[in-house]
Amino acid sequence: MKYEKINEVIGQINAVIGKQETKVQKKLFKFGEKLKSYQEDYVTKVEELRLDNAATDEKGVLTVNEKGEYRFSKDGLKKLRDDIKKLNESEFDFTPIEVLNPKGLEEFHFLKDWVTGVTFDEEEADEEL
Repeated sequence: MKYEKINEVIGQINAVIGKQETKVQKKLFKFGEKLKSYQEDYVTKVEELRLDNAATDEKGVLTVNEKGEYRFSKDGLKKLRDDIKKLNESEFDFTPIEVLNPKGLEEFHFLKDWVTGVTFDEEEADEEL
């Protein structure tokens, strides 16, 4: 699975779960919780890239702005963007999560590559194209 997909699926889950008032919303919330470690890994990698590309002074000390955020040279920022793009396109090991009670999840096609045990409504999938 590619890293860029983790943020997409979590964004889609968050858009649907609301206050978790229904069983389906609760299922989606639990699924999002299972993906959290993958997203945290991604965020850690992005932060490492930010640190690697941040500007430093002549002694190698990081330079920060008044808010304490890293500063970047023009070249450092370009490299950071390229590095994040490469990270997004890189893959990580992911085993689809087995769903034992798929009732209600059939319409959430964004879960297709992330779960097993759910038969998605093909009619709606055709409409999305």
